[in-house]
Amino acid sequence: MSGLEIRWPDAAAERVRAAQGRLTRAGEALRARSLRDRIAAVARVLEDWTKPDSPWRRELIESFSQTSAFDRGTVAEGLESALRAWQPARLRAAAERELACVLEDAKGAAPSRELAPYDWTAVLAGGTIPMPTLLSSLLPLVVGSPVLLRETSKDPVTGGLLARSLAERDSDLARAFEPIEFATDDVAALENLLAAPCVVATGSDETMRAIASRLRPDQRFVAYGHRVSIAVLGPQTASDRDAIAHGLALDVARWDQTGCLSPVVGHLVGLGDAEGEAFARAVADALESLSTTMPRGELPVSARALLSAERADARMRAASGRATLFERSDAVVVLEAEPGARPAPLHRFLRLVPLPSLSALPFALAELDAPLSNVAIAGFASAERAGLERILERFGTSRLSVPGQLQTPPIDWPRDGLPLFTPLARFIQRSD
Repeated sequence: MSGLEIRWPDAAAERVRAAQGRLTRAGEALRARSLRDRIAAVARVLEDWTKPDSPWRRELIESFSQTSAFDRGTVAEGLESALRAWQPARLRAAAERELACVLEDAKGAAPSRELAPYDWTAVLAGGTIPMPTLLSSLLPLVVGSPVLLRETSKDPVTGGLLARSLAERDSDLARAFEPIEFATDDVAALENLLAAPCVVATGSDETMRAIASRLRPDQRFVAYGHRVSIAVLGPQTASDRDAIAHGLALDVARWDQTGCLSPVVGHLVGLGDAEGEAFARAVADALESLSTTMPRGELPVSARALLSAERADARMRAASGRATLFERSDAVVVLEAEPGARPAPLHRFLRLVPLPSLSALPFALAELDAPLSNVAIAGFASAERAGLERILERFGTSRLSVPGQLQTPPIDWPRDGLPLFTPLARFIQRSD
């Protein structure tokens, strides 16, 4: 039996309990430091990850490429472009802005409120992309709450690398963060994890509802559920067609179109038939060009079946004049003949849907299967854009961008419309 690790059924649950005890003690040292000091310390860790020659980013590229289904070129481009946008100065500014009520002002005046961090925070990673895991793990440390990160089988490397980078930079931060893994059906371990006073989770709406049902009313739950991102392109798209097409193709190719910031559809507003067809062809050609440096990764069986079915359906509709199909080596672009919602199989399958005017956009948005996240906009005059933004605001979008930047938001963007730090802490106001 040598070389085999024997775990009793409650081993993972015990590991969660032991980690909770260590983190609770580590939290005392973390909270003994000033808020400004914690902000600066986390910003230094972020700088370690975002500087051009970051060894942590290089190691994550190599490790994640080996454990995920993504091609190495896609991982490298996705991480490099995303982390370039995470400027430590913007993290510091966001923290000082959001937490101004608990910071002394420049004249040393006492803050109006008191920060009351949670003893520890459970972070349940979700999805297949490292950036949300990195961010969700770092933010509670700023407000003084240690983090127990539950890793997923789709990303078993990010948490460990972050722990090592914290240890190299700051011992208090390192003791206040631990990654842990356990089987998805380990109910005891999950119950212990969900005993945290603050729970942060990313995943499907079904997962968010399941977690919420297990929590007490006095626990804080910060949930990031299913969202979708889109592109809305206006009449002037034709004048800058190639650049806009390349940017949209890059948004689709990054992470193989599997993240919440990946565009599931592009709405073409007020483009003529010939202009729409020329743009669709340009997007397909740009995707083909990107496939040389960012090939599509391995597809799960379920994704492969859905993609095959939608490709076959698009071929049949193209044959009857209901769509125009542009197939490339690892990408499909479908220019629909008429508006209407259709399945989005992802994995570099993009639908472009014509709309006669902006007045038709609310009806198209109402057919989406999830709330809006990010929207890429191009090709509109300023007067039209103002009306477009009002429509998108009504449908809950939390960031407006341009093609090519959907997948690279700044670190302080309001994910799901939420601020970075205030959802992760309690605040106390004392009477004079």
